[in-house]
Amino acid sequence: MVDRPGPGAPRALRLIASWLIRSRDARFILHDLDEIFARDVARGVGSWRARARYVHNALGSAASVWRADAHRLRVPALPGVSWLDVKLGVRMLGKHPAFTVVAGFALALGIPVGLMPLQIFHAFNAPMPFDEGERIVGLRNYDISIQDPAPRAIHDFETWRAELTSVSAMAAVSSARHNLVDEDGRAEPVRGSEMSAVGFDILRVSPVLGRRLLPADELPGAPPVVVLGYDLWQTRFGGAADVVGRTVQVGATRRTVVGVMPEGFLFPYRDNLWMPWQARALDYEWGQGPALWMLARLRDGVTAAQARAELETVARRTAAAHPETHEHLRAEVVPFTWTVTGMEARFNLEFFQIQAMALLLLAVACGNIGTLMLARAATRSSEIAVRTALGASRARIVGQLFVESLVLALLAAAAGLVISSVVVDRSTLLTRSMPFWFDLGVGSSTVVWAGALAAFSAAIAGVIPALKATGPSVQRNLQRLAPGGGGVRFGAISSGLIVVEVALSVCFLSVVGVLGWKGILSRELDPGIPTAEYLTASLRMPYAPPGDAPEAERRAFAERFGRIQEEIARRLAAEPGVRGVVFADRLPGMDHPSRRIEIEGEDLPLNAAGTAHTATVGPDYFEALGRPVLAGRGFDSGDLASERRAVLVNESFVARLLHDQNPIGRRVRYAARPGDEPGPWFDIVGVVSDLGMEALDPALAAGIYHVAPPGEIHPLRLGVHVGRDPESFAPTLRALAAAVDPTLTVPDAVALDEAFSEARWGAVWGAFLFAVLALIAIALSTAGLYALMSFTVSQRTREIGIRTALGADPRRIVGSILRRASIQIVAGVLLGSGLGAALLVDLSNDPMFHTPQWPSVLAATAAFMVLVGLLACAGPTRRGLRVLPSDALREG
Repeated sequence: MVDRPGPGAPRALRLIASWLIRSRDARFILHDLDEIFARDVARGVGSWRARARYVHNALGSAASVWRADAHRLRVPALPGVSWLDVKLGVRMLGKHPAFTVVAGFALALGIPVGLMPLQIFHAFNAPMPFDEGERIVGLRNYDISIQDPAPRAIHDFETWRAELTSVSAMAAVSSARHNLVDEDGRAEPVRGSEMSAVGFDILRVSPVLGRRLLPADELPGAPPVVVLGYDLWQTRFGGAADVVGRTVQVGATRRTVVGVMPEGFLFPYRDNLWMPWQARALDYEWGQGPALWMLARLRDGVTAAQARAELETVARRTAAAHPETHEHLRAEVVPFTWTVTGMEARFNLEFFQIQAMALLLLAVACGNIGTLMLARAATRSSEIAVRTALGASRARIVGQLFVESLVLALLAAAAGLVISSVVVDRSTLLTRSMPFWFDLGVGSSTVVWAGALAAFSAAIAGVIPALKATGPSVQRNLQRLAPGGGGVRFGAISSGLIVVEVALSVCFLSVVGVLGWKGILSRELDPGIPTAEYLTASLRMPYAPPGDAPEAERRAFAERFGRIQEEIARRLAAEPGVRGVVFADRLPGMDHPSRRIEIEGEDLPLNAAGTAHTATVGPDYFEALGRPVLAGRGFDSGDLASERRAVLVNESFVARLLHDQNPIGRRVRYAARPGDEPGPWFDIVGVVSDLGMEALDPALAAGIYHVAPPGEIHPLRLGVHVGRDPESFAPTLRALAAAVDPTLTVPDAVALDEAFSEARWGAVWGAFLFAVLALIAIALSTAGLYALMSFTVSQRTREIGIRTALGADPRRIVGSILRRASIQIVAGVLLGSGLGAALLVDLSNDPMFHTPQWPSVLAATAAFMVLVGLLACAGPTRRGLRVLPSDALREG
């Protein structure tokens, strides 16, 4: 790849341009392209127009370079293929624009889909971007009883650090959000870490200012210090050179800044400050302690397998000494990315399974394109027969047809890479939730794999039809040139592909229609309260005890957090403009978890139709939201006692699961997994109105509400009713929270309607994906039908002309032309309707997708595909009716 001086075009476009332009002057050409792009942007040309102009100029420059170097070019890897075939391939793309658009569209979307699993797999397993990053590994305990990592391993950390000889250094790190409090009390949550000082030695990264953490900083009684990240230094301290030595407040502790790390260093996740690790195993029982990640650097000459064997030996001794805590634990040496993402070894197999499915989908798309290639080759059967008679070998002709397909596939791959780059650049929600070194962008390896997939696609879409076009029928074609018939014919496989394409179109379109009917693409959904007037935020304490912590530890935390929650509620109520305050684990408009339930005396299905969404709320939740209880009673102080198990249900629960029967006094419980004991029964004491518990359709989500006393919910979701422009209240909320407890963070204060939109975003993207797949299926099936009809008309030119000359009724001619296509259309529509009906019946059992109107949607979809198929046949049929007897005789 050629280096680019200065700012210019996006990285993906530069990679493609540098791949296309290969010459001694490539550096200068790429520099000129970047300057033109920068000048277009500076003149106010839109981003898309500037990119399109860059692509146009890059292709023109590449063509010029290719023409200048044509006399030196060879294609040694493919016998019988010449540079002339490439030029003919480009020319054929322009000669058949409809084929180029349809096939290019399918490959431009199919190739990125084929690349995606491989990109994700490499991102998860890529070495860290540090000096000899491939020698940095993660160590962890994995609990095989629950199939999940066990991060509370401070005793194991100290044992492994002392006994392992296969690693040169080992560090602990724990990441959380901490408040960085200004002198005026303004608090901003910042992701930061407590890390062993040796961690910086493992990563081999030095600060740009001051020093990094030292082992002396970890000793008890050492002065509290902090190292800042580059971005934090620039944004909060204006890049001041004298920041080292300043005192800042992190949480409740004032710390001295001792250093600033270089730009781009955000280890281990996206952290922007680092404090010394001071936790000690002596302060905790075995199996307890803070959650942590462990990283180490392998000694020179030691492999990960050798380190794993040594770690397993040490772990077996620990398990023998402490079976009560380590019986189900398995010690592992894994890529450090696995430790921070929770990835498991079985995910590797799942990635390869997904990759195989993606390649299979790409192969199906290529098979469809092969049908079009076969139709195009059929129109050239006479040309192929003549070339064979003149001495052209079969390998020569197949090579030419393969190169034509390869040119199309390479151009589609380039377009697909641009699409992938744009999607990744726009997916900020995905990228900001991953470690800073996690890269899904388009790199040089991605370009190479895209080229390989293009060759794979060309082989399927080009070689197989080419072999059929140049098979034994070539000699028959040569003998039958005079009568005008013969050539390549569509067989059962080709016709079956068209039936499958029509069926898939009907199936996909029916699902898209149901999703559209549900409202995610066409109307706003009402979550039950004016979300635009609420500010929502999560309240979090760093290093809160997990659910398996000792009862005394969890109880002490709940009491402390409960006092904080009550004080925040009191202070918020005194703020001018605040109309109400609610606490819960989730608020209306957010997706709530769903669980399969059992209702005493009811026989519920074992699928999604027997599920309900759940929420845990404060005692005055519904009153504060202005939604009083509709039947029965609400929660009272007595319900907060652990021995009382009162729940409220919503109207959809009564209508969908109890068929509008009186729910008061009925009992409900959550269904147990196979082998587990059933859970406790809960008494239904009241009914409330529907408050959006899922994003697709809040009005149809059956819900169960539990009550919890202050302090029992963590992290806690807060809702503040402030009227217009709720986000302007966010700084006040953060300052108030920091005043109550400096360690309490408020990381995501946003308007509730924005949170509602984010919850719906996944559903919208899902519908968009279905729509894209449906468009591909429609385009391919329409093109297949068009190719079939065009080929059929061209094969029957002489017959149609003679029948017209003899006075045949045009309607009978049209009927004979449309008969075969109609059979395929009807067969595809019937098959797709059956598949769509089965899918929609199953989806309708899920309240998320329940749509009584799905039969009408399916019928409309089937009628639409029949219309599309007939329109695809219209052009060739009209051309058939225009065949003159003189044309038919000339063919004869």
